[in-house]
Amino acid sequence: METREQKNKKIRKEIIKEEREKKIGKGVKIITSILIIVLTILCYGMFIGAKYTIVLEHKVTNNKLPSSYHGIKVVQLSDILINSLSKKDLTNIKNKINKLKPDILVFTGDLKKEGHSLSKKEIDILKDFFKELESTIGRFAVIGDNDDDSFKVIMENTNFEILNNSEKILYYKNNEPIKIIGFDTSNLKDIETDNNYYSICLLHNPDKIEEITKSNNCNLALAGDTLGGEVRIPFTSIGIFDNHKYHNDYYKLNQTELYINNGLGNNNNIRLFDRPSISLYRLTKY
Repeated sequence: METREQKNKKIRKEIIKEEREKKIGKGVKIITSILIIVLTILCYGMFIGAKYTIVLEHKVTNNKLPSSYHGIKVVQLSDILINSLSKKDLTNIKNKINKLKPDILVFTGDLKKEGHSLSKKEIDILKDFFKELESTIGRFAVIGDNDDDSFKVIMENTNFEILNNSEKILYYKNNEPIKIIGFDTSNLKDIETDNNYYSICLLHNPDKIEEITKSNNCNLALAGDTLGGEVRIPFTSIGIFDNHKYHNDYYKLNQTELYINNGLGNNNNIRLFDRPSISLYRLTKY
């Protein structure tokens, strides 16, 4: 027959065992919840955040803009990185762009990821994509640091004018033009240019903007390359996969307004707090 002390000892062991089981059960629940949250975030970043393209609209006002250009729409796309997007993704992007009815359409480089060679199929897909984009005044492109000879083949076959350290004087409706200047930021060269016109500068790497504006007038500068960091720390502009000096969406540098597009593709198969984007700029004189 058990003594009272033995019974109490047995009860204490059962209580300790129950408490231990409760703690283990609680720990398992916490770990499971954390894993579910992490997996949910990863799945969102890979299958929704990296695929669903948004349109970011900006009003750009400058009294130097000719009256004939007041209200025009400039649409920018950048960093397609074709081996991260499907043909269906490109069709959706094309439809979004054409729905905006751009007057001037610009591409700021990087058709592909670093080290990737475009296949004939990918070249044909990109040709079809760019051919079907619509604009009323002009279409311009600058080369990115990942691009190779296929860039020229694709652009020249889709009515995009490549601006390789060169400019285009653009007339519309009357005799007062604006100027589009394009820079190869992997191989910058001096451009002999008239700085009296309202100028839109196209560049791939935004960190070259200071060097460019030393000798060129850029009222509006449009860049890409950063991909917005791909994964941003919430409520900040800090991107996990980016080390550019200029990484925010917008900077005002003396007389230059610099906008940086987040790009359409991705390098790491994920986007968090940083959607792929098309940029729409409404130019106004006042």
